[in-house]
Amino acid sequence: MKNTIFIAMLIGLSACEFYYTDPYVNSVGRLEGRYAVSEYSETYNRYLDYTIWITASGYGSQEVRIENFYGADIRVYATVSYNKITIWRQTVNGYTVEGTGTIYGNEITFTYSVRNTWSNSRTDFCEATAWRD
Repeated sequence: MKNTIFIAMLIGLSACEFYYTDPYVNSVGRLEGRYAVSEYSETYNRYLDYTIWITASGYGSQEVRIENFYGADIRVYATVSYNKITIWRQTVNGYTVEGTGTIYGNEITFTYSVRNTWSNSRTDFCEATAWRD
């Protein structure tokens, strides 16, 4: 009887296939695309709508390039780890940018700061939500 149960379990388990998908491996690919953005500036108390494009940067397997960030036609780079995006401090075309983002399906929420170094204006603290178009 024990041998019969063992053989049945062995046959049953050999028919099973196990799949493991590491979300870290393809977290960049799932983000690529065009996004509609609604941004709120806490500093200036205003809303702005614009479009961004997210693509793989080509520099690292977990790095993305965000085009038209802040609606200012600037390109920033960020790293992706699971459901988090980190925009490290960088100065691009006179704007110093840094922040974070959280991914929820086809939606990304960003919290970041931007400072226009050309006009020496106040640092703009923003929150934005991006939806895949």
